[in-house]
Amino acid sequence: MTTTERGHIKQIFQMWLEVFGLSVLSLVLLCTCCESMNHCYLRLLEHLFEYTSRQLETARRQKSRQPRLERGKGANQAAMLPQQSQELLQKLSTEVASHKDALNARIEQCCDVLADGLRLVLEDEVTPRFAAAAPPPGEWNLLTRNLRHRKRHLNWRLFILWLIGIILRYSLLVPLRTLGCSSCLLLVTLVTGLLGQLPEWSFKRRLVHMALRPCFRLTTWCIPVVRRIHNVQHLPSSGICVCNHTSPLDVLVLMCDVHYSLTGQRHDGILGLIQRALGRASPHLWFERRVLGERESLGLVLRLHATGRARPPILLFPEGTCINNTAVMQFKKGSFAICNVVYPVAVRYDRRFGDAFWDSTRCSMMRYILMVISSWSIKCDVWYMPAFKRRQNESAIDFSNRVKAAIAAQAGIEDLPWDGNLKRWNPVRDW
Repeated sequence: MTTTERGHIKQIFQMWLEVFGLSVLSLVLLCTCCESMNHCYLRLLEHLFEYTSRQLETARRQKSRQPRLERGKGANQAAMLPQQSQELLQKLSTEVASHKDALNARIEQCCDVLADGLRLVLEDEVTPRFAAAAPPPGEWNLLTRNLRHRKRHLNWRLFILWLIGIILRYSLLVPLRTLGCSSCLLLVTLVTGLLGQLPEWSFKRRLVHMALRPCFRLTTWCIPVVRRIHNVQHLPSSGICVCNHTSPLDVLVLMCDVHYSLTGQRHDGILGLIQRALGRASPHLWFERRVLGERESLGLVLRLHATGRARPPILLFPEGTCINNTAVMQFKKGSFAICNVVYPVAVRYDRRFGDAFWDSTRCSMMRYILMVISSWSIKCDVWYMPAFKRRQNESAIDFSNRVKAAIAAQAGIEDLPWDGNLKRWNPVRDW
């Protein structure tokens, strides 16, 4: 190779490096502008939802007045009847009351059993965590999926707003967001493909972090996901990071700040495509949950990864499944037996603008993506917490329970001791 050819190759390499740097810089500036636009968009939605709440309250009051007006009309009509008719009505009402007393006496005999059974059903604190949580009382975000909770209090003003919202979301927002998310997926695939060709140099981890973080932030704008980050000084740089789990959006939200090594169930379809793309650029650990051998070998690989200083931090979801963000359920002890230091992260979503929960037993990934991009927005708070160290003579179970309680307290949600895998498998009763 002559000196002239080497000079041409060097110029081409420098040109592509400059193009890559300018692209990353433009993405960062675009994401910064888009985040400010999203905050203005959320403030506009908050004013709209306040108006719908007032309309719901007005409709509820009007409906509560109707039975009283009807009772008043019935009393006036009874007063206008002749004396004989009034005596007949009084006699019939007495007979009906006697029959009701006899029926009530029979029902009271089994009332204790019925009350105990209903109390057990109503006090079940596990099953509701595996389904989308109901919207707050007295509020409606104009989404069709929450219409059944507000249908009986719907007046013509709310009906027009709901109809305009459907037209706006499905004719404008959904096509634009679909195009944006598809472009971001293509961009991540291309970037990870290029980064995967690089040798394992010392600066590769920093380069992957600099290249993928703007891509993830651009994706959050396209959905859009509006994040509020707290305690940035506690961002993990190595070791193990544990977080409560609501949906795959948790990964997207957290990867906007730190590039993690991910672990999780191996998937097919679009989620599997994303997993394979990320695996080209950095070490990620995908396994099959039902294969015992893969789960056992995962613990050894995680232990070796956590002790390496040059490797990115590992992001773990110890619940093992998606919970609807109203509680934190049992953490698996294996995540806390690997290392004596963990970095907790608490994530809480605001359901007013859209529900981020993914019910994988009832909803496919494509349907979930459609639900997310057809929502108004996804808003979340992320708290990075100080490192938790395992105490002397503290078991892995006690360590996991202490971290779980801290995450639940920080996010302001319930702390439950039940296993999240009850969503997939029925409990075994020991006699």
